[in-house]
Amino acid sequence: MTVQPTLVGGADRSVLGSAALASGQIDAVSPKFAEGLARVREVTDTDGACPAWAKALYMAAAAAVKGHREMLMAQLERSRDLGLQLTDARGAALTVLISRGEAVYSAFNAAVDEVFGDTVAPPPGDSPDYPIDRQACLDYFEDYFGFVPHYVKLMADDAPRALEGYVLMREWSLAENVLDATHAELLLLTINAAEFSARFVNVHANGARRAGCTEAQIIEAVVCAIPVAGVASWLPGADGIMEGRS
Repeated sequence: MTVQPTLVGGADRSVLGSAALASGQIDAVSPKFAEGLARVREVTDTDGACPAWAKALYMAAAAAVKGHREMLMAQLERSRDLGLQLTDARGAALTVLISRGEAVYSAFNAAVDEVFGDTVAPPPGDSPDYPIDRQACLDYFEDYFGFVPHYVKLMADDAPRALEGYVLMREWSLAENVLDATHAELLLLTINAAEFSARFVNVHANGARRAGCTEAQIIEAVVCAIPVAGVASWLPGADGIMEGRS
């Protein structure tokens, strides 16, 4: 395990993306609290184990999930300014869709349209056929987890067509995404920590490890949930991280 060095002195607020800190109102009530928040934002807003543009994207996705449009727009714009590419933003949008559904996807994708001044046109012609059956779906999860989870077996038995769709979306989101697999898993870590879901933090922490992420990257992704959902997100996030460690 690599122990990060302790920085001496106050946080450099000029490089941070916190609207709450920039307002000066927290300092007016408690400079100590403001400095504490600034030090958290040093982790979330500057290059570290994860690049700053990626962490801004993770926070934007979590803000979309929580319905925080102002924060969504601010973090997505900041991510773009720090190097986010449009293709990666589109990949993140579909990762948000599989995690939290169509309405949240629509909000996130509309924000991408606005920030990049671009819209996606439907492709011409029919969609390709993707042959897959119940057994192939079960084999996919056996390969991914090392076993077939009970919730997968339940869908396989009573809604196998839905399981086919789930696998097709999951394969693309985590293995074929234009957004690198490491960032897809880390983004899902931030979302699930912000939603206080230790179970799914565990799933995606393990997925991030399989994708080659370090423990420091995994921890930074969970810390990114704090500006979105508060320090309450850290406990289930930490539980999910620790559960997956051997």
